[in-house]
Amino acid sequence: MVKQSFSGCPLVSKLAAGRIIAIIAALLFLTGCEQKSIEERAAGADLILKNGVIYTQDDINPQVEALAVTDGKITAIGTSDAISKRAGQNTKIVDLDGGFVMPGINDGHSHPAWGGVVALYYCLFPATASADEVAAKIKGCVTKSDELWVQGGLWTPNFFEEYDIDSPRAWLDDISGDKAIVLKDDSGHNCWANSKALAVAGIDEQSVPPAGGIYEKTSAGDLNGLIQEACAVIDTQLPQWTAEHYREGARYAVNNANSYGLTGFKDASSSEAETSAYFELDKAGALSVNVATCLHTPEMRHGELNTAALKQLRDDYASTHVHTNFAKIFLDGVPTTARTAAMIEPYIANEGDADAVYGPTHLTQNELTDALIELDAHGFTVKIHTAGDRSVRMGLNAIEAAREANNASSRRHELGHAGFIAKEDIPRFAELNAVADLSPYLWFPSPIINSVKKALGARGFEYWPSRDLLDSGAPLLAGSDWPSVSKDLNPWVGLEAMVTRQDPVPAKEGNTAKVHGWIDQSLTVKEAIKIFTIDGARALGLHEQTGSLVTGKSADFIVLNHNLLEIPPEEISDTEVQMTYFEGRQVYEK
Repeated sequence: MVKQSFSGCPLVSKLAAGRIIAIIAALLFLTGCEQKSIEERAAGADLILKNGVIYTQDDINPQVEALAVTDGKITAIGTSDAISKRAGQNTKIVDLDGGFVMPGINDGHSHPAWGGVVALYYCLFPATASADEVAAKIKGCVTKSDELWVQGGLWTPNFFEEYDIDSPRAWLDDISGDKAIVLKDDSGHNCWANSKALAVAGIDEQSVPPAGGIYEKTSAGDLNGLIQEACAVIDTQLPQWTAEHYREGARYAVNNANSYGLTGFKDASSSEAETSAYFELDKAGALSVNVATCLHTPEMRHGELNTAALKQLRDDYASTHVHTNFAKIFLDGVPTTARTAAMIEPYIANEGDADAVYGPTHLTQNELTDALIELDAHGFTVKIHTAGDRSVRMGLNAIEAAREANNASSRRHELGHAGFIAKEDIPRFAELNAVADLSPYLWFPSPIINSVKKALGARGFEYWPSRDLLDSGAPLLAGSDWPSVSKDLNPWVGLEAMVTRQDPVPAKEGNTAKVHGWIDQSLTVKEAIKIFTIDGARALGLHEQTGSLVTGKSADFIVLNHNLLEIPPEEISDTEVQMTYFEGRQVYEK
């Protein structure tokens, strides 16, 4: 038998040589796989949370024990044993020890950058402050200020009924010295000015307010210092806050948001300065929330719309975490004793009323409809301020027209503060895929609610038909409206009120909670959590990216001090956030 050599080896048959080569190749392959497996185990997930109650807001896996995060994304959810196997040498492991985890909160209606400016630079007093407390606060601010203007707030519309002040303007003159004083109310829509502020702004008894605005006067025909829905006339005369002011305001808001478990918010009326502040923070890597900006449209007060300017702002300030394809239109005012929300039935008559008061709108139906059709066609989702049932109906009419004009556009336009809705209009929300933007932070007794009830009588108790809306299939949204009414971005007070319809504060102090009324409009805890998480993410246009804890989504979640699904609803407002994670990075720890 002839033997042959093969690559320097002893002579073997060709068949044997082939088998040897195959065996060696297999061994090399297995060795490589083993090496790769070792490397993978060494790296592992970036972060693992285990031994917890993780409420995912996902119908398929609503509750799990653990999750893994890599590169800012959720890579696995499941049992603690299964997820622990994904740990590597560099994995950070958080043992929750039974702790409760849920998706981050998304506030669908607030004014964060402005709220930060107010918190840092305003002459502030609470809406519950007495006349003596307001006077003392203003005197202190006047003494400390070297500037002509002093800006502040927040007074309640009932202030001048609770305290015997014949002329708000004269009362303010007596304590303001040589300063020009302008104070916003708790809705942010109305202001109170002294004589110097009115003079600098060029407002006198012959001045005509813009459409929908009111310069209030005494019985003698003199200006009394109260301006309803027309504060922009004074605002144009105020020293402008600088870009640095707005950046610091936005930074303050982001930190406040993270401390309360927010990983996203929607600025309900964002000026260029405010939008730029978010953009600059994002460029600097300091924006640990997603921000949607409803670009402000001040020209709409004159029935005009500058779509080209809005598109330019949208392009200039869009970034990884700043989402700019939204716009805001103000249609009416507030349903307090200011009586500036547009109602179908008249307000309670005041002494001296010559005619029934229904509340004005800033735009006609045609102006609103034309603007919405145009904005919708150019890719903007619009939030319309509609605080009265007549303005809600106008908003729905405009959305219906946009659906018809733009080939059934799927953009989910929002009706902000839609608290009063005619019964026949409730089904239209689901039919038109229009969002009812609710404010549960206002659902319990407070100065502003007391003012609403005084203005509307029995109708004031039938405010925010949340259960009727939800049962009809309407998409819902919740927002704090901070700094109007709410003192900060704390969502837990609002979430509790959505469930209980009660004032959380007396309950925490051991007293009987005050019931706002219409208790049958309450939602369940799970329904409320959904509105504050995935529904809020949908309003930001980010529901495929965040809002629930599923594989592939951004790791935006919070660890709480208790299980929201097990505690009495009256304890939700006691919720404390232990940790907040944004894109897998811890951005807050208690």
